[in-house]
Amino acid sequence: MSDSANPPAPVMPLFFRRVVGVNPELHASLRLDRSTGFGYAAAAQSVPIGLGELEVVSQHYPILFASGAQPTPVALLGLRDGENLFVLPDGSWRPDAYVPAYVRAFPFIFLEDEATKTLFVGMEPDADSLRADTGAKLFEDGKPTAALNENVAFCSAFRDNLIAAASFGRALDAEGLLEDEEANISFTHGGTARVRGFRIVKPERLDRVSDETFLDWRRRGWLGPLYAHLHSMARWGRLIELAAPPPPLTN
Repeated sequence: MSDSANPPAPVMPLFFRRVVGVNPELHASLRLDRSTGFGYAAAAQSVPIGLGELEVVSQHYPILFASGAQPTPVALLGLRDGENLFVLPDGSWRPDAYVPAYVRAFPFIFLEDEATKTLFVGMEPDADSLRADTGAKLFEDGKPTAALNENVAFCSAFRDNLIAAASFGRALDAEGLLEDEEANISFTHGGTARVRGFRIVKPERLDRVSDETFLDWRRRGWLGPLYAHLHSMARWGRLIELAAPPPPLTN
């Protein structure tokens, strides 16, 4: 039972400790410096992905569906809680791997004001990439710069993609294609890992989908993302390779 005098703190989006609206009066001196890297994502075991990303993501990461009422697709980045195998110690992303759009959008995000039901551009004001001395200005003479406008447009497009991905996940679930799974991994040179709390499409269940529904999914552009998810299962090997402990030293 909640305490009305001390309501629970709102759940922040991944990477965010707090969100404030982007405001030229408050943030006129801020600059965006992307060279600070991706250290903020170093503990992200998974990140949400947009519908338009599934095919490229499938070439680099396993695509899973979150368990629970909202089976949204996510890219799996690590085999343990708090582990992202693709952020290197210097904060850079592995150069041979795609950087998901959710990661690239930070420190900006599109959110809905619950009171007014209107969208606004928010940001993490304490992000390392927001600085006073280096990077591209967010405002000039009180107006958004090209750099800020580009980031806002990116966040807006990605939000639409997330909404589309959520609809895709719900449709797969409604057809009974998703099943709860867990992965138990034993490494060659010792140690184990377990990944739980996800769902995947069971390929053998696709035969249950009616021709009418399948044609509707084709019209919606969902067949490519569906097969991208299935093909992405081959990416587990890459995660296991990166997470495996080194072989013991021999004399």
